[in-house]
Amino acid sequence: MDEVEKLFQVVMDKFKVKIAEDESLRTELGGVTKTVNIDVHDLDGLSFTLDKGEIKDFKVGKLDEADVMISASKEDFIALFKGELKPMKAWATKRLTFEASIEDIMRLRKLF
Repeated sequence: MDEVEKLFQVVMDKFKVKIAEDESLRTELGGVTKTVNIDVHDLDGLSFTLDKGEIKDFKVGKLDEADVMISASKEDFIALFKGELKPMKAWATKRLTFEASIEDIMRLRKLF
């Protein structure tokens, strides 16, 4: 398992705990189903489905089509997860990019 995949798995595990403990978040995400591709420039990428507050089918490899695309280099994802790179700075400098509606971006930030 690659380091980026491990870091995303940690995030997914933390989200599962967060959703179990936060009733308002469960309610907010209860009717939402979105597919997500994570484009890691130096790797095959990752994907998952956010389905009514649950993370499903987290795997290596991208989906043919996704509602949301998050892109960055392996180094930038690692720096983001370690707190060495702030998300807003990464986005402003185009080191982190999103292809999604503003609504979807606001929902997904709750994962992290």
